[in-house]
Amino acid sequence: MAGQDVRRRALSNFLRTRRAALTPADVGIAPGVRRRTPGLRREELALLAGVGVTWYTWLEQGRDINPSPEVLASLARTLRLDAAETAYLFRLAGAGPHPDGYGDEASAGVPEALRRLLDAQAPAPAFLMDAGWDVRAWNAPAQAMFEFAAMAPEDRNLAWMVFADRRIRVRTVDWERHARRTLAELRAAYGEQGGAGSPRARRLAALIERLRSSFPEADRWLDEHRVSEKAGAEKEVRHEVVGVLRLDQVVLRAPGGLQVVVASPRDEETGERLRRLVPASSADLASARA
Repeated sequence: MAGQDVRRRALSNFLRTRRAALTPADVGIAPGVRRRTPGLRREELALLAGVGVTWYTWLEQGRDINPSPEVLASLARTLRLDAAETAYLFRLAGAGPHPDGYGDEASAGVPEALRRLLDAQAPAPAFLMDAGWDVRAWNAPAQAMFEFAAMAPEDRNLAWMVFADRRIRVRTVDWERHARRTLAELRAAYGEQGGAGSPRARRLAALIERLRSSFPEADRWLDEHRVSEKAGAEKEVRHEVVGVLRLDQVVLRAPGGLQVVVASPRDEETGERLRRLVPASSADLASARA
């Protein structure tokens, strides 16, 4: 019992200090009247995380309650915890990692260094995806090309987009070849994560099953059991506004299972067309996050 009390006190202190470290401006809230204490109020954090104020107050007070992994993941995102801090939160709360990856990179914030790296690729579209192939951040050219911000979070997944996004099907020259390669890379990623025993692999297995049930061609091609490591590829895109784009897709691995995907222009003409793709008002936008 004493050990549980120590853990709850540690959880209480951790939540209070992390809440105090966030300013209203950090989360898009107007500062309003003068505040007696630094950071967000409990009710503000609870609202942003989608939990009850009373429940969160009890958690921060160290009371004997058992938050679910989903709630902990929401708190981690709201508090902008990194991977290590998120794992620490889960341990203090007595919860194991969520089977869908919460408590891993799925709930951690995107490092600012990677955001700057994405922005530095302009005019090349660049985005960041996690081990489950969910797109986590992108630069202004990628937003102009793919419109990530308008997608439902569950559809903002590279493999899903290849099949579900009609624009990608129409624009991509030799779409079938690229779609088959995507599935082969997805199988390789599943094997790399150690099979069904790991949370990351279970996320990929669920994605594969979703593709099978939604697209007959994906179901057929997955049965071919082709495997390929995710690597660079040449791609040609016929964009309806700016014309033909000749691109080299480059994949860079980052810590925590993250991958940076860059569609680099293969020639100056493509570079110029990519510059025209991004509206002038969006040219200085920082990379976005899901």
